[in-house]
Amino acid sequence: MIPQPLPWHDSQWRWMERSIRSGRMPHALLLRGASGRGKAMFASRLAAMLLCGSDAAPCGECASCRLCAAGSHPDRIDVGLAPDRREIVVDQIRALIDSVGLTARFGRWKVVVIDPAGAMNRHAANTLLKTLEEPPGAAVFILVSSNHAQLLPTIRSRCQRIDFPVPDSAIALEWLRGRVSEPETALELARGAPIGAVEMTEGGLLAVRSTLDRDLDEILAGGDPMTVAARWKGFGRETVTRWLADILAQRLRRSAQGGAERARSGGASLHFAPWLAMLERCLEVRGGVLARSGANEQLALEHLALGIALEVGRGRRVGS
Repeated sequence: MIPQPLPWHDSQWRWMERSIRSGRMPHALLLRGASGRGKAMFASRLAAMLLCGSDAAPCGECASCRLCAAGSHPDRIDVGLAPDRREIVVDQIRALIDSVGLTARFGRWKVVVIDPAGAMNRHAANTLLKTLEEPPGAAVFILVSSNHAQLLPTIRSRCQRIDFPVPDSAIALEWLRGRVSEPETALELARGAPIGAVEMTEGGLLAVRSTLDRDLDEILAGGDPMTVAARWKGFGRETVTRWLADILAQRLRRSAQGGAERARSGGASLHFAPWLAMLERCLEVRGGVLARSGANEQLALEHLALGIALEVGRGRRVGS
């Protein structure tokens, strides 16, 4: 289906519509901003708008719109991560360049959506750059990125940037009501990103994060880290380290702002250093030495839980 415009994208749409009406449509756009703010939905609706044959684009009724809604428009080319890959490779970019070179089936435009654009490896990015330097006249490239620093500076310089800042909280909360059961909590945990808040809730991640928050307090209160690590096995290392890092970073910030962060279950106050050490241990398991070594899932989680318990003990001795 063609996404509806999101209420916090009003300024971006006004700019986009002025560009289209004036005939100054950029050949390449970079949609940039943290994940969960609706960039992919904006890109999909923009593609439908450019491909629609109606003055009231996207009309939702013409042949182009029906094909866009079905995800099968021949003039829209999507490039993303293949199921078995962690990066966009040069063969994918070469294939899109070949497709862009063909005559459009429905009117003027060919629309290319690359998401996540930052996943292009260097060879793929350099191949795309050659096309952006000499763009086909009837093609629009829409690059979607949650971390635009991953893109080559030369690619960024050839794109018109559209920023997607944190939405106004009142607008985001109004949109979330009726979609999630705890909009305020979900929006806070998603760092103000409404789409991220919906994804967290629908995927059960909000409940997982709450469980990990309680598990951390259990270790802080002197509970057995091995028992906690056994429960974590059901979530998997990726999920545990992702959300535990988020929890620890939040507590680290509170510690830095207030001098000491009190463990809700244990009653012990820990200052900045132990929280930082716990976060570093979590990141080590998530993407550092243990992750690269292919360590057993359960062993890695036990290592993390024991490491957190160790840092808690050190922090208490220093503070005593």
